[in-house]
Amino acid sequence: MAILRSKGKLDISYVPSKVLCRDREIQTLKTLVESGGKALISGEVGTGKTLLARYTFKDAILVNCFVNRSEHAILERILSVSRPGFNPSGLPSRKLWDQIPDDIMIILDEVEGISIDDLNHFLYTLSRRSESGRKLRYVAITRDANILRQMIGDNAIWSTFAEKAVVHLRPYRHEEMVEILRYRAEEALYEGTFDDEIISLIADISLNSEGHMRTGIDILRNSAILAEKEGRDIIEPEDVRSANLDIWLGGLERMDRDLLLVLLSMARASRKKAYLRMEEIEKIYEMECELRGIERIDLLLGLSRLEEEGYVSKRGEKYALLIPSKVLIEEIEGLIERSDLF
Repeated sequence: MAILRSKGKLDISYVPSKVLCRDREIQTLKTLVESGGKALISGEVGTGKTLLARYTFKDAILVNCFVNRSEHAILERILSVSRPGFNPSGLPSRKLWDQIPDDIMIILDEVEGISIDDLNHFLYTLSRRSESGRKLRYVAITRDANILRQMIGDNAIWSTFAEKAVVHLRPYRHEEMVEILRYRAEEALYEGTFDDEIISLIADISLNSEGHMRTGIDILRNSAILAEKEGRDIIEPEDVRSANLDIWLGGLERMDRDLLLVLLSMARASRKKAYLRMEEIEKIYEMECELRGIERIDLLLGLSRLEEEGYVSKRGEKYALLIPSKVLIEEIEGLIERSDLF
């Protein structure tokens, strides 16, 4: 049985029919653009800045400013969509400004990517366009509004470009990520191919990454692909952990013997489960200690240290392993064979 019903609905470019957990920000964005013709969205990677802009203004012309870095390239991109038959070849930027139609809407994604030589002139001309009777609405997107303001370095330009028009997106909380991931899974996957614990585990892993929601969508898609390749009709916890491409095991060699044994026990207990109760981990841990004749440490303290290291996440009274258990078991057993710790 297939798991992926519509792989394209988990692509980064896909705009879903609903954007959850951003109602207030959507309304603010609409109000700013309707009243003043401009807005600046700021927020960390994975907070949904571009998605929010594209969802709110579906007919807007999207310009990626890290791809189109010069003023001329940005204007060419806008004209290629708004006036597809127009040939801008050989025309200077000031002539291209004259060719842009009135009352269009543009989205300037990653606006800080504009060449520093062109940044101020472009933003000044953009934000002052209405003064010449030419209406143009825009939403600019940046990771950090304060850094962008420093890059501009001119209070007058900043004032007309974005002052009092900033919409800041805070990072998603776990429960919000679960809500969004469940909705996206229902859109893209067949019914019965995932459960609530799988969605929660994806959210926990994503919260430990720099990509946050972007990482979450990637893991959801990749874990479904991995499960399909294995011939299963449901996503398992190990599929989710293996789909996490941010895996880093460089810290294992500096772990002490006691912490390695707690992590090994966690990995063995997690092979088929997304979340574990303390007693489930403790049962395996006791067996590992007895097998090696090693005195036990405080398991709660060990798990807290693993949480700090990014290997484990605590959700309520349960614990989730964030790294593939098979990989961890192999790595730790290899360390045991090569060292005199045990």
